[in-house]
Amino acid sequence: MIRQALVASAVGGLIWLDRFQAFQLMISRPIVATAIISWVMGDLAVGLYTGVLFELLWLRQRPVGGAIAPDVTLASIATAAVAVTVRASTGCDAIPLVFLCFLCLLPVCFVGMKLDEWLRVGLGKIARLAEVSLSDGRDTVVTVHFVLGLGLGFSVAFVALVPIIFCFSFALSAMVPLIPASVLRALGFGYYVVPLVGVADLLLELQEDRFTILFAVGFVLALLVGLIAGR
Repeated sequence: MIRQALVASAVGGLIWLDRFQAFQLMISRPIVATAIISWVMGDLAVGLYTGVLFELLWLRQRPVGGAIAPDVTLASIATAAVAVTVRASTGCDAIPLVFLCFLCLLPVCFVGMKLDEWLRVGLGKIARLAEVSLSDGRDTVVTVHFVLGLGLGFSVAFVALVPIIFCFSFALSAMVPLIPASVLRALGFGYYVVPLVGVADLLLELQEDRFTILFAVGFVLALLVGLIAGR
């Protein structure tokens, strides 16, 4: 279990850098980040189920200017890693398990917000050191500060993820076999509520007619594809 926590945290730390420090390839979006984590850990389906919850629920929460949005990247990575680990040890169905992990690890979003604040303070200090190096004509030292900033960002995510993933994996692996089947069924139904809330929130932003039309067309096409595939 500790090995899974270390692997997931190492990959998660690299993905976390994509948020604003490096890459900027959108791999830090929950639907992508959870797919990568769960694929590395050997259960892609769990990651996709997890990504849908976080992606749709916080799609409109954008970090604009100095505003720090809930850290869905850190939370989704932790949730996917815990769900994969617990499923491997208990054999529980993916959907109720993912929803249970989602409920338990939701506060990690707000832990990540606080980590964001600390990291930005640290990066600000490194930036000031780099500025002094430039003013002194030591251009090559700036590269050292850049690498130091990346190392700080990775370390913050890694150190936060390891205990979260390990502790919740251990606790839920012991708890899930004790949950009655009726409760698991209820959790399975509850899973579908979160995407509906996310879609409802997203509809509030569709104030122009063309967006509403595009959504309606996409919805109808999705239904048709589902009907054809279900035959």
